[in-house]
Amino acid sequence: MDNDMQHSDMQQWLRLRRSIIELLYAHFMEFPYAPLEMEMLADHCQVEPKSLNWNIVYLEKWGFVELGKSIEAPPFVACTASITEKGIDLIEDTERFDRKFPPAANN
Repeated sequence: MDNDMQHSDMQQWLRLRRSIIELLYAHFMEFPYAPLEMEMLADHCQVEPKSLNWNIVYLEKWGFVELGKSIEAPPFVACTASITEKGIDLIEDTERFDRKFPPAANN
């Protein structure tokens, strides 16, 4: 059961990370110089700030997103987020993107 639970949790986090990158990419395509507010990201992804925070920091550590930390924005780790050139290259390489962050399986 623990393995099933861990696998389920991991799939949830991979889907969240994929959703974050997809939303930031779509936002970039419409507003190239405008970062997205973290609250809007949390609302779109339907996730609590705590879960969003550690998942987006993971994406930042990989270089896929950039966090705007010019002002404090509790309960979020940053006030804004935007996709980086590395994140754009990842999402535009659909095979690599699907390997790194698999799409949700259709049931």
